[in-house]
Amino acid sequence: MDTDIRYDEARRKAFRYDTQDGLLEFLAGVMFFFIARAVQEPHLAWAPALLVFPMRWALRFFKERYTWPRVGYVKLRNEETGAEMGRGMLLYLAAVVFVLGVALSSFGDVTSWDHWMRWMPALVGGFCSGAFLYLANRSGYPRYFGLFAVCLAWGIACSLMDTPTVYAGIARWAVGFGLVCILTGVAVFVMFVRNHPVRSEEAADA
Repeated sequence: MDTDIRYDEARRKAFRYDTQDGLLEFLAGVMFFFIARAVQEPHLAWAPALLVFPMRWALRFFKERYTWPRVGYVKLRNEETGAEMGRGMLLYLAAVVFVLGVALSSFGDVTSWDHWMRWMPALVGGFCSGAFLYLANRSGYPRYFGLFAVCLAWGIACSLMDTPTVYAGIARWAVGFGLVCILTGVAVFVMFVRNHPVRSEEAADA
């Protein structure tokens, strides 16, 4: 039991070490900006999926240039299989749909497609909030709990606002939350750079 506790704590410290620079939030915000642009053109709705690999490359590029020269490199060992992560994601998405369905049934006709369309920003916000809840649980950083709450709350707020189309509501959510992610990432990165100057070769070798 003690060994398992120490191992879990070591994994959390490694994950905190890897996410302390704010780059993940910044790039997530950039991704949301692309999503906001894409949903305004329904035929481009698939385009953000093409950014997954470029964003992973960008994350590694910035870490090699700014993070690792300051704090060194840590290789995370992910023991969760793809099937386990997939099941977790599906269960979370199902829970979001269920909770929203219960809420809609209390305020209107749950079988109304128009009703679901109006609350699509809340549904999208609920889906995306799972990623920040995962980061919060893995790292323990309070800012991820904050982003989780903002993601949900802003989705609900956008659903309550009048918009000409459902795509405009989703775009408004993506722009607003993307801006929050970018500002959070920049603030965390600035503090990280100030608190961790580039190490000299002598210090790194020591």
